[in-house]
Amino acid sequence: MTAIPLMIELREKNVVIVGGGHVAERRIETLLGSGASLTVISLVIEKGIRSHWEKGRLNWKQKSFESNDVVDAFLIIVATNDPIVNDSVIEAAPTNSLINAAAEADKGDVEFPSFFRRGKLAISISTSGASPQLSAKLNRELQAVYSETYEDYLDFLYESRQLIKHSLFSKLQQKLLLKELLSESFLDKDKQMKAIKWFERVSRE
Repeated sequence: MTAIPLMIELREKNVVIVGGGHVAERRIETLLGSGASLTVISLVIEKGIRSHWEKGRLNWKQKSFESNDVVDAFLIIVATNDPIVNDSVIEAAPTNSLINAAAEADKGDVEFPSFFRRGKLAISISTSGASPQLSAKLNRELQAVYSETYEDYLDFLYESRQLIKHSLFSKLQQKLLLKELLSESFLDKDKQMKAIKWFERVSRE
């Protein structure tokens, strides 16, 4: 089976992380900005997870896993170092819940790719478990190519697109303008400001 890359909205969704070790901590770091309601099931947790719990960023149930812990879970992350516990979590998962099995990806239906953000730009890399080190290497290389400059650039593209869409330009002219904005010359902040002012002016005419 080939995994299909998707972007998913987790705001206010229940996410249950079974396990409190380093793998669970990495998953939590990825999920913290999603707006999901995070619950950790584990007798012990890493210092980083504890810090987030103390700051009210997640819930922690200091206990062994029980099947009713995942009844209302939208996403379940299986991240213990005990294969028997991991299998019991997967068996207890509701049929409509998504599962990320950290140790055995083929037992779940969700993968966590290596990724980074530049504002509205999100770039993810996956080797389907073949080589996490290659994913990390490609991540570093792409971060060098797509620097922090792209955060402002994406905001510029978004604002420009809104102005162009509401202008009197024909559909063909709109398409050509949007294509022109992909030139690397528009990474320049001054050129962005001049373009926005021009779009604002023509959109009022």
